[in-house]
Amino acid sequence: MTPITKPVRRRSSTFVKDGPRKGDLVVILHPTFLTLRIAGSRREETVDYESAFFHAIKSRVFREKMTKAKERKEKQERAAATRRFLSMSKRAVKKSGLAA
Repeated sequence: MTPITKPVRRRSSTFVKDGPRKGDLVVILHPTFLTLRIAGSRREETVDYESAFFHAIKSRVFREKMTKAKERKEKQERAAATRRFLSMSKRAVKKSGLAA
C-alpha cells in the first residue's frame, strides 16, 4: 500500500447537508489526520486517524448492542403473545365444558 506523504484531496460521491450548506463531501487525507468539508465551503472538520478508528469501533459495538436488544425484545414479545394465546385457549376450553 502506498504511504501518504503529502495531502491527497478527493471528492466523494456522498451528498451531505449542514444547515444551509449542502454538497458533495470532500476528503483530504494528510499523513497524520484527515479533513472533511462540503464542496464549495471553507469550513473544515479535522480528525486524527486514531480517533476516527476508535469512533468507528464504538459505532459498530453500539449497533451490535442495539441489534441484540431489538432481537431480545422481539423474542420477549413473541413469548408474551404465546402465553396470551395459551391462556385464552385454556379459558375457551373451560367455558365450553370440554375440560377433563
